[in-house]
Amino acid sequence: MLASLPMPTRAAVPGQMQSVTAAALAWETLEQSYDAKPGETTAEFSFAFRNVSDAPVEVRGISTSCRCTAGIMRAQPWIIAPGASDTLRVIVDLRSRRGALTKTVYVDTTAGEELLLVHVQVPTPPAIQREMNMMVAQADRQAVLRGDCVSCHVTPAAGRMGGELFQAVCQVCHGAEHRASMVPDLKAPPTVRRDGAYWNEWIRNGKEGTLMPAWDKKRGGVLDDAQIESLIAYLLANLPSEPAPAAPLPTPAN
Repeated sequence: MLASLPMPTRAAVPGQMQSVTAAALAWETLEQSYDAKPGETTAEFSFAFRNVSDAPVEVRGISTSCRCTAGIMRAQPWIIAPGASDTLRVIVDLRSRRGALTKTVYVDTTAGEELLLVHVQVPTPPAIQREMNMMVAQADRQAVLRGDCVSCHVTPAAGRMGGELFQAVCQVCHGAEHRASMVPDLKAPPTVRRDGAYWNEWIRNGKEGTLMPAWDKKRGGVLDDAQIESLIAYLLANLPSEPAPAAPLPTPAN
């Protein structure tokens, strides 16, 4: 399904066309932009124009700066009668593309050539964005507390204590269904004893070589002493502290 028509970056003056091609064709706008939605595979633009001369104008051809972009010829030949209005459709293929795109459309007419610009902002697929975020976090574990990650890991922590704090910022990673393999499930039995000193070290300082940042404000984090102490108390009361007992050795066969 084609995307809905984008809003132009340069709006046309109501009731007035911009004369841009040898006083023969007047285009409503020469440049448009569109913010694509996740999952959209195409973006469509519609450029309105009118023949303001007293002679027919033929659109002889349309070419673009990239094969992913196409201008649609409405007819062969495409002749615009004096005083007539029409539209040029431009379609951009968004598959395998992300970020900011700018494409040029060249319209060849018997009245001269016109250049049109289309801009598309393509969102990064969530799976790819997650991989990119993990790569950044592995290089700098404190990155999870900055930039785009603030809304998930920093803002929800404000003013929260204990269980509310755990649900707001810890579960985002440790309770995620598709969490990274190095991020443990805190509700599973641990491999070592988790006492107050254990939780204090992990929360305040995090650990180099992992995705765990230092949460203590004095170490570049976002939690104060009262929040950390309340979180430790919650963890000790609600999560397993002792390692699971070792499985018994098999009984030798006689």
